[in-house]
Amino acid sequence: MAMSKEPEQLRRGKAFHREIQAEWAQEAEGTVIPEKGVVKLTGRKGRVDVFVNDDEKDGVIAIVEIKASNWDRMTDKAVRRNARRQIKQIWDYIESQIINGEYTALGEGKDVCPGIIFPKRPTNVARKKCIEAMFSEEGIPVVWHDE
Repeated sequence: MAMSKEPEQLRRGKAFHREIQAEWAQEAEGTVIPEKGVVKLTGRKGRVDVFVNDDEKDGVIAIVEIKASNWDRMTDKAVRRNARRQIKQIWDYIESQIINGEYTALGEGKDVCPGIIFPKRPTNVARKKCIEAMFSEEGIPVVWHDE
């Protein structure tokens, strides 16, 4: 039986994912764990794309998601729906590490810094600002890798 060829968009997304994880592994200070498994509050399993512990007692944990979303190909409604889904995913990962109001993964007393990285910004400036505002309202910085 012939294997179906992986769609080009999926291959590009996986390549971007590997590229960003390699960059973080080389450049981030502390312990970098790509594809760190977590159990969400719902009991479902998830994987944080890049999890970084700065190795300081009262330091910072970074939870970074890598998404190859092509914002230019979406309708305005789909942009909002996709951004909300991605925001929820990141917050599920953050909340999976909190017990009784304390961040507990790899040490207590650490601040958590979430973030999301996309390969390129949308060509429409208003759409870019809308996406950034949606994530910003939830405390999640957006990085456009092409900037």
